Amino acid sequence: MDITVKNVPDSVYRVIKREARRKRRSLNAEIILALETEAAEAERRRQLGSLRKELERFAASLPPLDESAPLIRQDRVR
Repeated sequence: MDITVKNVPDSVYRVIKREARRKRRSLNAEIILALETEAAEAERRRQLGSLRKELERFAASLPPLDESAPLIRQDRVR
């Protein structure tokens, strides 16, 4: 897919251009890599949010914890 990006700040352009040159890539390849990296990171953040909600639901479904001292005493008697 082709896209056009307008109004790229000069400072951003210079950094991407410098990195592309340093890594011996074209400017286009460097921009695609940056977009792929950001897309992968966004997907990881989305998945982490889903997992966090699932963990919170699971934790809420657990029975409340009782005081542990009586359980430890019972275990020592055994």
